[in-house]
Parts: sequence; C-alpha cells; structure tokens
Amino acid sequence: MRQSSARAVLVLVVLGVLFSVCSAPILAQEQELGIVRLITVKGNSYIDTETIKASILKTRINEPAVEQKIIDDIRAIYDLGFFEDVQATVDPALGGVEVVFHVVENPIVRDITFSGVPGVAFKDYARDMKTQPGYILNAHDMWEDLEGLWEWVLEEYGYLIRVSALSADTDGHVHIELAQTTLKDIVIQGNEKTKDFVIERELTFDAGEPVNINQIDASLRKILMLGYFDEISREFSQEENPDETVLTINLKERKTGAATFGVGYSTNEGLVGFVQVADDNLLGRGQKIKASASLGQKLTSYELGFYEPYITKSGISLGVNLYRKLNPVKTIDPDTEEETESRRTTIGGDLTLGRPITEFTRGRLTFKVENSTYEHLKGPEAGVPEDSKNRTVGFGLNTNTLDHPFFPTEGYNNDVYLELGTTLLGGSSAYAKLRLEHSRFFEVRDGGYVLALRGLGGRLLGGSLQDNDKFRIGGADTLRGYSYGDPALNLVGDNMLVMNAEFRFPIVEKVQGVVFTDWGTAWSQGESLRLQNLKNSFGVGVRLDTPLGLLRLDYGLGKDAENNRSGQFYFGIGQAF
Repeated sequence: MRQSSARAVLVLVVLGVLFSVCSAPILAQEQELGIVRLITVKGNSYIDTETIKASILKTRINEPAVEQKIIDDIRAIYDLGFFEDVQATVDPALGGVEVVFHVVENPIVRDITFSGVPGVAFKDYARDMKTQPGYILNAHDMWEDLEGLWEWVLEEYGYLIRVSALSADTDGHVHIELAQTTLKDIVIQGNEKTKDFVIERELTFDAGEPVNINQIDASLRKILMLGYFDEISREFSQEENPDETVLTINLKERKTGAATFGVGYSTNEGLVGFVQVADDNLLGRGQKIKASASLGQKLTSYELGFYEPYITKSGISLGVNLYRKLNPVKTIDPDTEEETESRRTTIGGDLTLGRPITEFTRGRLTFKVENSTYEHLKGPEAGVPEDSKNRTVGFGLNTNTLDHPFFPTEGYNNDVYLELGTTLLGGSSAYAKLRLEHSRFFEVRDGGYVLALRGLGGRLLGGSLQDNDKFRIGGADTLRGYSYGDPALNLVGDNMLVMNAEFRFPIVEKVQGVVFTDWGTAWSQGESLRLQNLKNSFGVGVRLDTPLGLLRLDYGLGKDAENNRSGQFYFGIGQAF
C-alpha cells in the first residue's frame, strides 16, 4: 500500500516538473492552412534534427496541413523527453506552407544531488542512473530513474520513501528531494496469552522513527523464533499524511504449555515410563519452566528447570536446572572383555547466564555442580567406576539463522561449547573438553521438502574424564538404532563424532514425515579416529505438531554386537536437531 503511494507521487512530480506542456497557443486559428511544402525544426543544438523529424508522423509533405495533426506531432516531439517546450508555426511557402517546429531543449546535466534521507549512499545509485552528467536531460530517463530510486532504497536500506520535490535549473543542476515514511504507531493484535511487553522487547524500533522494512522483518523473525506463535504478519496503513504509517503486527498464538506422558523401551534401560509438564511461555511472560520424571526398571530421573530470557533490558538471560538421575552403566575390561553392570546416582544442577552478541549470536556462561555415586550390580567389582564430583565452568557461543523454530527450511545453527573441569570446591578432576555442532537446512522443493544435515563432534583437549563426564552417543538424539552409551559398540569415550541426515516432507497438515540416516562413533584419548569404526543406522519417523507440542516418533535400524540389523523405537519432543 505504501509502495503504490510512492509510485503515484513520482508520476505526478515528473509530469508536473518535466512534462508540463507550454500553455501558449500552438498556432493561430486559420480557416485554410494550405499544402505542406516544407517541414523545418528550429531551436535544437544537441538533439539531431533527423531524430526529431523521425517522430513527426502526422504532418507530411504534399498533404494538407491539419491543425490537429500538427498538435499530435508537437506531442510526439515532446514525448522524446529532451525538450522543455515545443511549439509550431505555419508560414507561407512557394505553392503552400512551411510547418516550423520550434523546440527548447532541456539543459545539459551538470550534477545530480539528493537530500531528505540521511545515511543513504545515493552516489551508488546515481552511478547506474540513465540520467548522467554531461548529457542532455531526458524526462523519460529521469522518470525511470525516480521510479527505480524508491525500489533501490527499499532493497538496499529498507526505507520507505517518496520523491517530494524535483528541480532542474537552466544550468543543469538536478536536485531530488526525498521524504521518509515514519511510524505513527505500532499496533499488536492476536496475542491473547502473551503479554505485549514480551513482544515489544524483541522490537528494535519504536513509533516516531523512520520505517525500516529490514529492521522490522528482523524483529518479526525474533518474535517467531520465540516459539510462541504459528503465524506472524505485518500491515502498513495509509494515513492522511503520506509520510506517516501505522504498523500492525498480526499474531496467531500456538499452545506453549503441555503435559505429556508415555512409555518407552530400550535394551539398555528396559521399560521406561515418563511424564513431563512444561510451559515455554509461563503466564504469557516469556519464561520457561519444565518438570519431568522418568521411572523404569533400570532408570529413574527427576528434573526441574526454569529460564528467564530477560533479567535485564539488554537481554541477559538466566537458566537454572536441578536434577537427580539413576541409570544403568556398563563397563567392559579391555583386557579380559568382562562386563560389569552398576547403577549410577547423579545429583546436580547448573546455572547459565546468556547475553546477545549480534543479531543472530548469543554467548553463555554455565556453572555446574554434580555428584555421582555408583552401586555394583553384576560382574567384577573392579569394573565399577569410582565416585566422582564434577565442578565445571562452561563457555558457549550459538549462532542461529534458521527461518523457523520448529520447521526450518533454510539457514544454519552453530554451537561451540568449551567445558573446563576443576578440582576447586571438591571437584574430582581437572580437564578441558570441546563440543562442536553445526546443522544446516536446504529447501529442495517448495511446500516443506527439506534436507537437514548435522555434524556433531567432541574432543578431550586436556586432563582426564571421569565416567560421567565422557561423551556418549546413541539413543533418540544422536545415533538412532543404538542404545545410548553402549560401551561394547564404541558409543562412549573421550572423543566423539556424529553425522546425521534427514529428508523431511509434509504428509498432511500438522504431520511431517522423515527419512534419516545416522553415523557415529566414540573413542578414547590416545586412540585415532577410524572410519571403519563408524556405526550407521537408517530409519523413518513422523513429526506431529499437536496442542501438546511437536511430538517426534522415530524407528531406527542399527546393528548389534554380532553386526546384525536390529531396530528401536524412539519418542521425543521437538526435532532431533
């Protein structure tokens, strides 16, 4: 709507300033004009006479001189765009009349200047304009230049502008005066649960400022990535003042609170029942809370987490997690290959502070305290890991350019996390380990057909890792088709490498299908990565976008210790990556 208004103004300006036809009489009223014996052009210095005569199509030699035809030819000459004024006279000539077209040429352009929109490098646009210094001013070229100007400013800088004035003096100085559209007001509608301030704090602009489409769309992306809304759109109003507009942000909320429960089974953990209560937008204030419990034959865990995205106006966030986990652990003696089963009880918590660094990047600092004890269940007692106390400081950096929080079709997500273990405050070991993750998404066909790729790596940089600090792969989120952390299959170690590929496609509304393959391995410090040790799996899955959240069900075919294919089902919340 605003763009159409800008274009209309351009037309009026050009017509009013450059195309205005002289109001003086074109020629005197005559009853008989006579036969045209000669057609002459006078007043042109730069434009070739033959170019002008080529536009004279109605008035012809040896035909009667007709006033209306002469008027039509005047308009045709004027439409060449090179002339400030065009008139015609009919003079007596031998055996008839001479039609003389008198032209007043536009000036030679000396320079082109712009004003009204600060911070825009108009010289970059002027360099590619049809209107150039040293050439005669052409109204048609200027009209095209002005029409392209607002499009260029919108594309390069995001501003909505219009041409408010245009002047070209006889010395060839062309000046273009522009006016910016400003935001008269911002209206938010459609948010029934989410508080206005949760949305407004993601906006990087305010009422009274110039409209910047790039800035507005970047802010709307930030709102979408909160995960509270299914749809976000914007509208601009047309006000009485052409240089003002009202921005309306239309929102369609999605359900952010849910209680889920279910039952799962794996050979390592046995039958497990779980329940989770979570809300990613607690009381509409943008806070997250999650409480979960898993109860099974071999695994029991409880976890409580809370996240506040804005403890300061600058966007510093705070996350706190407390947990207690009981899970089975298998260790294998590398010399005797005897297997020991034990139960690990882990009690701990972590606190994370985060802050934005750039538009797409956030940094974080994590403090973690964790105590683990082991109970012997089966096999040689010498294989039971030692009790440990983990005291760590972590530094993370995340860059996310995805276009959607749940169903991305383009962009990438990078995460780097350096964890430092310390013996301070009773810690059992000092170490440094690095975890790197990169995922990228490609829309291979319109309509939600997406290729999703991920690479995940971990490496011990120094020191030694206790059993609970080692990298573990397998399970629903890394290597589907294998039990999480199975030592017999090289799924636990000081280092790891995982690669995932998924082809995601729509089935029906709110249901997405997935075909995937996973590859990965883990190895101990001092060993080398061997590609032949990579475990692989493949499988299918579905994603259900329900009022309970995005639910994930996968079936992966991996290999057992005898190298035979075996499958496992996995249930989860959200995408695998």
